[in-house]
Amino acid sequence: MQWIYPDFEFKPRRPLFLCIISNTDTGKIPGISAAGTSPELTDYTPGADAELVETNSIITMPELPEAPGGSPTPAIVTKAALNLSGIPSLFVASGLRKKPAIPYVEMGGSAGNDIRKQRALDDVKGIYERSVILGKKLASFSDCVFIGESIAGGTTTALAVLKALGYDGKVSSSFAINPVELKIKVIEEAFNRAQISEGSLKGDPFRAIAEVGDPMMPCALGLMRGLNRSKVILAGGTQMVAILAMANAIQIRGDISIATTKYIVEDDSANFVEVVGSLGVPYYYSDPGLERSKFPPVQIYAQGYVKEGVGMGGAALAASLYGVTQQQLVEETDRVLTTVELPK
Repeated sequence: MQWIYPDFEFKPRRPLFLCIISNTDTGKIPGISAAGTSPELTDYTPGADAELVETNSIITMPELPEAPGGSPTPAIVTKAALNLSGIPSLFVASGLRKKPAIPYVEMGGSAGNDIRKQRALDDVKGIYERSVILGKKLASFSDCVFIGESIAGGTTTALAVLKALGYDGKVSSSFAINPVELKIKVIEEAFNRAQISEGSLKGDPFRAIAEVGDPMMPCALGLMRGLNRSKVILAGGTQMVAILAMANAIQIRGDISIATTKYIVEDDSANFVEVVGSLGVPYYYSDPGLERSKFPPVQIYAQGYVKEGVGMGGAALAASLYGVTQQQLVEETDRVLTTVELPK
């Protein structure tokens, strides 16, 4: 049964799943992000996602990361895909406030600020340059790197950067009903503060990140620059579309594509396919089949909750290359959910 579209012809010899974990205070604006049951817990979500994928346990967060509606973190799907395929994983912290209790690579930088009130980041070039070095190292170990992300509030900063670069972007949300009006209001306030307008930073993506972006962005761009000898698959939805747009602006070339989930491609509130098409980059999407889960909070992914995150779509694609079926992924996702160890 086909569950990856279109067919992915390349089978890596040494694949690597990499995930950038970051924080932005923009994600704490009430109603912006569903990556945590409360705005305060969003600081812990990325590290907890990393702990779940690496150890099948949550160590530094008091509960399983989940949306206010009760849907568990997409890290359970990523963990299932990596379990089944045996693909190694590596987490990279960039502007991360709450560090995970697992081995990870530190790119430094501070958490992103609330873009309405002050510049998003100060150390954009530093994070980028350190990430280029890491990318070059990883290129010698792996012929194919899947790059995912976990950052609460990241779709809002992605939309802000897309607009600053002049794209008519529409981004998804981890909520079933996308809080589009709230995101637009936040971005308008941020643009007024920074004295920029739509398209005014078309040729300066680093300033766009510094003003209205987040710490995941320079890390992803630096990794892509350093990995130019490897195949790179951006594993994610509309946040990774913003990365593609920025990479295009600074002329990062190479074997680059993007992989996401069916839930993003079919999201009427976003325009993933349109923007990726305008950039001329191949895209792939997986149908994880989560409506067949035994657990209602997982089933509702197929109804538009959560949709993507922690590289879920790319991890599913990667697993499919090693013979993993959709049904196996669903069953293993359920098993991961029921076996995750929570803090005592």
